[in-house]
Amino acid sequence: MDATSFRIAVSTLVSQGDAARHCALIADAACQGVQLVLFPQLSIGVADDASRAESFDGPSIRAIAAAVDGTGVAAGVGWIERTEDARLYDSYAILFPGGARVRHRKLHASHRGLHSGERFTVFDAPLGARIGILIGDDNDVVENVRMTALMGATLLIAPMRGDRTQRATLAARAADNGMFIACSHTSGDEALIAGPDGRVLARRTSEDGGLIVADVKPSLAEASAGRRALSARRPDLYEPLARQGNAYPLRIEPERAMSRGSLPLSFAVVGRHRVLR
Repeated sequence: MDATSFRIAVSTLVSQGDAARHCALIADAACQGVQLVLFPQLSIGVADDASRAESFDGPSIRAIAAAVDGTGVAAGVGWIERTEDARLYDSYAILFPGGARVRHRKLHASHRGLHSGERFTVFDAPLGARIGILIGDDNDVVENVRMTALMGATLLIAPMRGDRTQRATLAARAADNGMFIACSHTSGDEALIAGPDGRVLARRTSEDGGLIVADVKPSLAEASAGRRALSARRPDLYEPLARQGNAYPLRIEPERAMSRGSLPLSFAVVGRHRVLR
C-alpha cells in the first residue's frame, strides 16, 4: 500500500450488535492494517424500536469512539438517532481518532416514525480522500449517487441491510460516477468494495461480523472514465430532472420522408467496453 492509498474494511454484522461487539471488530481491523472499518445500516438499534434510539453523543457512540481512539482505526456505525426535539432518524456516523465525527441522516426514510434527512453529506476525511455517505435504498436513486460524485466524493460509503441484492447496481454506480463504493451489509454475500471502474475488489465472507478488506487509491477515481464523463455533462439539457413528477416535456420533431420512401435511421451496438455507431 503506497502513501496515496489507505485500507478500508466493510463488516457483515448480521444482528444488531452492541458497542462491545463493534469495539472487538475495530480491534480486529487494526490487526489487519485497516484505517477505516464500516458497519452496516442500523448496526446498533432497531428501526421499529424507538426505545433504543440514542443521540449523536449517546453511550454506544461514546464507547465506539473510545475504541477508535484506542486503536487509531476510524469507524462507521449506523443507529436510530434521537434529536433534542425528539425526532428520530436512520443515521450513520463516521468516528475518527482524535474526536472528529461526521453524521449523515437517511434521505428517504423507509420506516414509520422516522424523519428524512435534508442534505447530502460529503466531506474531506483525514485519510486524504473526499468521502460521501448514502444509507440503504437511498443508493437506488441515481441522482443521489451522482450528486455525491459531483460534490467531489471519491469514496461512497453505502451501509445497508435486508434481503435484496444490489451488487450489480452498486458496481454500475461506481463505474458511472468514477468512485470507490464500500457497501457494509448484514449479508456476507452482499457486502462488497467496488472500484471506480466497476470491478468488485473484495466481497463475500461467511462470518457474522467478518471483515472484507481492500485498498482505496483516490487518484484512480480521479483518473477514471466515469470521472471524465462528469466533465462532459450538459446540465442545460437535464433541467426537467429537477421537476416533481415523471412527465418529461418532450417536443417531438416529426420525421420527414426521404426520397424513394426511406426514413432516417440511427442505431447503436452496445458492447461491454464500447459503443459502435
